[in-house]
Amino acid sequence: MVALENQRYGRNKSTLINSAYIESGEYRRKFDNLTPNDEVNRVLYAKAKEMLKHRSGTLYEDMYWIDGDTGKIIAREINSETEQQVIYSNATKKSVASYKGVNLIAIHNHPSSMPPSMADFNSCCRGNYNCGYIACHNGKLYGYRSDQSVSESLYNLCVGDYLDEGLSEDEAQIKALEDIKRNHDIDFWEVF
Repeated sequence: MVALENQRYGRNKSTLINSAYIESGEYRRKFDNLTPNDEVNRVLYAKAKEMLKHRSGTLYEDMYWIDGDTGKIIAREINSETEQQVIYSNATKKSVASYKGVNLIAIHNHPSSMPPSMADFNSCCRGNYNCGYIACHNGKLYGYRSDQSVSESLYNLCVGDYLDEGLSEDEAQIKALEDIKRNHDIDFWEVF
């Protein structure tokens, strides 16, 4: 009962989406060139909107795994009861594992509107995704890829150093990721 209460629209004002922006042509155009395949881009946009609307006003995340060649959804986690985390079911683990070596793309929402976390990069590496996208509740869209696991402790230390310098959480995470990508096989970018 508490989980359902926490998921009610508007419960967390800082994670409410701007529905007008999410429905706008400006937001849709962010998805136009994510891949060379128009159908895949259409599916990524549709799922981003679904996740954002479903989780608006909450701290919960949804996630989809999509075949990057066909746009077929191969797995989804859309009923999480754990805040700011996606827990993979056994069915999802099995589906994702069966796609190793295939053009797999993941997309999930970040209620906090932060860039990819180190857990996101490490999941991308473990799952052998081609790449992942994060639809932020503030309208930002990030892409990321990883061919190497990175210590979450290293990332947290880097973020902490930048926070100590007076940067905001968002700025500190971006600076830490920029530092880490210089020496590790990861990449991230904001999609405009």
